[in-house]
Amino acid sequence: MTVPLRSDPPDEGNNRVDQAVRLYEQQFQRQGDIDLKRYWADRTRREPLDDELALDCLSGLIKSDLRRRFERGETPAVASYLDAFPQLHQADSRMLSLIYEEYCLREEHGDVVDVDSFCNRYPDWKDSLASQLQYHHLLSKAAGLPAPKPRFPEAGEHFEEFALGAQIGKGGYSRVFVANDLSLGGKRVVLKVSVDRGQEAETQGALDHPHIVPVNAVVFQPDNGLRGLSMPLRPGLPLDDVIRRIREGGRQPRSARDLWDALAQGIDRDLFEVSKDDLAGPSGDGWRGFPVLGSYAQGVAWIGLILASALDYAHGRHTYHRDVKPGNVLLTLQHGPQLLDFNLAQSPHSPQEAAATLGGTLPYMAPEQIEAFLVPELWGDVGALADVYSLGLVLHELLTGQPPELPNAALPPGRAMRDLLDRRATLSTDVRRHNARVPYALEAIVKKCLRLDPKDRYASGKMLAEDLEDFLQRRPLRHAENPSRTEQWFDWAARNRRVLIANAFYLGVLGLLSPLLVQLLAQQASRWFQPALKQRPEFQQAVDAVDRRDYHRAVELLLKLVEEYPRAPLPRVYLGIAFSHANRLPEDPALVSYGHAMALPDAEAELKSWAHEHPPFIEHLRWFGTNSLEKTRELVNVTRPPDGEPAPADGQSMEKTIHHIFELVDHALRNALEADPTSKETIQGLATVAEYKKDYETAHRRLTELLALSQKQNSDVLPAELSTWRLQRSRVATLRAKDLIVLDCDRDRRQALDLADEAVSDLDLCARSVADFQRQYYFGFRAETLLARGEIRCRLGMEQPAQSDSREAKLALEKWLGLARSSGNPVSASVEEAYRVRLRNLRRLATVENRVVNDPSSQLEPPKLTE
Repeated sequence: MTVPLRSDPPDEGNNRVDQAVRLYEQQFQRQGDIDLKRYWADRTRREPLDDELALDCLSGLIKSDLRRRFERGETPAVASYLDAFPQLHQADSRMLSLIYEEYCLREEHGDVVDVDSFCNRYPDWKDSLASQLQYHHLLSKAAGLPAPKPRFPEAGEHFEEFALGAQIGKGGYSRVFVANDLSLGGKRVVLKVSVDRGQEAETQGALDHPHIVPVNAVVFQPDNGLRGLSMPLRPGLPLDDVIRRIREGGRQPRSARDLWDALAQGIDRDLFEVSKDDLAGPSGDGWRGFPVLGSYAQGVAWIGLILASALDYAHGRHTYHRDVKPGNVLLTLQHGPQLLDFNLAQSPHSPQEAAATLGGTLPYMAPEQIEAFLVPELWGDVGALADVYSLGLVLHELLTGQPPELPNAALPPGRAMRDLLDRRATLSTDVRRHNARVPYALEAIVKKCLRLDPKDRYASGKMLAEDLEDFLQRRPLRHAENPSRTEQWFDWAARNRRVLIANAFYLGVLGLLSPLLVQLLAQQASRWFQPALKQRPEFQQAVDAVDRRDYHRAVELLLKLVEEYPRAPLPRVYLGIAFSHANRLPEDPALVSYGHAMALPDAEAELKSWAHEHPPFIEHLRWFGTNSLEKTRELVNVTRPPDGEPAPADGQSMEKTIHHIFELVDHALRNALEADPTSKETIQGLATVAEYKKDYETAHRRLTELLALSQKQNSDVLPAELSTWRLQRSRVATLRAKDLIVLDCDRDRRQALDLADEAVSDLDLCARSVADFQRQYYFGFRAETLLARGEIRCRLGMEQPAQSDSREAKLALEKWLGLARSSGNPVSASVEEAYRVRLRNLRRLATVENRVVNDPSSQLEPPKLTE
């Protein structure tokens, strides 16, 4: 007997099982009786399968064979298949599924089956089978009973002290209203009225997390068996509504901004009091960190990060949600994603409740949770990892637009659950098959969430959050494995951009003065009657491409617009931004384009006007400035001669080129700061430019402003960022102090000492939070700063404190030199000797007998930090 060849391409998971069953049933219809053992041997010879998938396909074929034979009036037993397929003996879960299928088929065909006798036929699986069949009867009985129909209140009525307004949600056992709390002067709240069972109020009310909806109060109507949960009114949409809107008409979302737009467009402005500013963009605290300029995949990963962190918080308090699905996630305008509805945080209290989960909750459940509905004794195994699985299904749906599979409505509840449980074993977790734009790293994260065995998933919500954060920062995943070497390389390149630039950017700078403008002006006469730039569809498409971070498409459009509109600054600025993002090396025309744009008439006014018309432009401008600054600083390091070597012959020319680039960067950053005075990245960039220009006073002022701004806003600044800013200010303060001490004025000496004290204080504050890669530079700074302060104190006759500085400087110096040696990049002998000479001089000068300081101009500048 031959097996028909497949007519459709191979697939994975459930599709493979379904296909195998479909082909078998087609053969069965054509041929009638089939020897399943020969059929299986012939099929596996033609199409070898891995062991797990082979068992899944075989189980599907045996179930199909059982059904066909029962339809023909036979009463086959699963035991009859064991001799032909001995591999089933080692597959307990599949055997339980097959035996349960046999039991259900016997019941459906009128057999009165004695449970004990039936279980005795399968002694190896007797105990598990008996427990499942006991619950099977309860579940089947519950499904046959009429569902209770409580009398819910309606809009316009009162529920205790709440006046009910519009109904905004409805479930099988609940209604959700906008209401006025009359006990609080009519304050608007959300009131969820539900059947009084479970512990949702106690569970959710005990949690205090910014992304879990809090419970304000609980009221009861015992006579009606109802309960009301009062919660804050937070304008938003359920995530399932956002998914539906974002995929309307078969659309494929491309940017993270699409998630916000779907939310903002779906808000009922008659129901919620929101302003245009509220809808303009994600600006509330709950959206902090949202990659508004990122890809759609990055936006989904951020939502997953927030939810994973909220779940981890609940898990740490021994509370498991057990009902994570899009309908239980609220995207709000101000508070971001909010997790709600902890009604299943405890086990279901009745078979009726289990039956009620078939439509909505069950498709998002982990395999062990579905199995717990069939075997209640297993409910204690349903914990944090089940929530991780459910969140994985939510992320899969967000990325692919494919909701999880629903149970077979034609089957009785118990059998439908068992069928869905079986299909969990072959669930296809591929994301990129449905959406090729999803990075491999994010697909790997989703796949790890959806592992069948809980031990193979993320061990906690925290670990899942860590990998999602790593993905967003383009770092290597800590717990999952990215299978794409290419993607890993690009992520490495993004993180180590300076390493690449060190070898490539020099070539790009050499072309900065090329006569592009002359070429672009050649056809000016033919362009007198062109439409206005902003009216051109190509310009809007280019702006949209940059906003969506599709920089290669933007470059294509903008190159043409630059040629057609040579005197318009906006296409050139955008072209510089797009080139900078696209990392087009070694020919990097980003600064060329920006420089030419700024040389055009009215360029400054045009930039300011456009920043007001199109706010995302400010962020692009800031990124362009900081990214170009990073490249240029690396160029400075590349062109600086090694210790003890003379400068190259063309050093003066290169210095002028670098200075010109810094001027362009300074211009871009100043424009960005004018549009957004609170941008910390912009302020630091301007401080770095000032430091390069040796304008240490301005650099110090900028960094002081930056640190004050962070403290004033109480913003969520990473410790590593704060350390970098303090390290930079300590370096700048030390350099400024050394400039002042040379002036040999008592007032300047006092100011120099204040700066040196501040520098030491900054170093002390960041001592514990400095990153590992910065420790070498930290101790180098510390040695330099303490030496400088000791020398200043000697000038001021403060010998005893200067002695203390010399002792601390020695410790820092030895630590710096030791770290440099262990890193394989030791400090040169000449530099080490120079510092040791300074240390010996300071010790000598810090005595009562010697108060004369050696010439400050001979002192070395502190080592440079690469942030």
